Amino acid sequence: MELRKHFETSGQWLFRWRSYLPAFLLLPLPWVLSDFHRPYGQHDIQEFWVLFCIAVTGLGLLIRAFVAGFVPRGTSGRNTKQQVATSLNTTGVYSLCRHPLYLGNFFVALGWVLFFHNAWFISFYVMTFWLYYERIMMTEEAFLREKFGDEFLTWADRTSAFLPNIKNWKQPALRFSFRTIIRREYLTFVGAMLVFVILELIEHGQIDGKFLLEPLWIALAAVTGLVFITVRSLHKFTSLLVEEGR
Repeated sequence: MELRKHFETSGQWLFRWRSYLPAFLLLPLPWVLSDFHRPYGQHDIQEFWVLFCIAVTGLGLLIRAFVAGFVPRGTSGRNTKQQVATSLNTTGVYSLCRHPLYLGNFFVALGWVLFFHNAWFISFYVMTFWLYYERIMMTEEAFLREKFGDEFLTWADRTSAFLPNIKNWKQPALRFSFRTIIRREYLTFVGAMLVFVILELIEHGQIDGKFLLEPLWIALAAVTGLVFITVRSLHKFTSLLVEEGR
């Protein structure tokens, strides 16, 4: 099989299971935990470091939110069984790079990985992320190339795959929508924050020998749960978060 075809085929399989396969990044976790310690043995320094990690994850969430705020219906979806695109989105964040959602994903998970301040684990994550998503991106672009032809090729020629180029910004036709962001991204936010709560529990369990949370973390867990219940209810039982064409 031609190498490109092999990458596209394997990428289609990875695309279908992309919501679950990243869990394999947890395989090195027992080894990482065995060497886990607070910087200079200081809890306060670790807490400042965690705030930095949350900021990195927050950057990823902001990128994903910026994508969701402009995209029309039929693009940038969460479909898994097959590629779906009713139009080629080349404006907004997609005028800066071709795969902004994956760029957001990179920073979301990087914040979690940085929590352990382990250079080996960070390197493992970066390499695995690239090898994993490179094949998915090849599969998506093969689909877009076949469906949109020269329109896709023109866009791909002027737009980088992953690293944004601010100079290429093109204003989207649709206005920015906070309702769409809330509807499409609340689960990502909830999941990201809960991971940090779990990591904090792991820290105390590993170092202090008991699972506990400071009041700030209890508050974060409570706010996250409240966000989930509120937005989930609005999404399922009302049309407040629905917008035409989104």
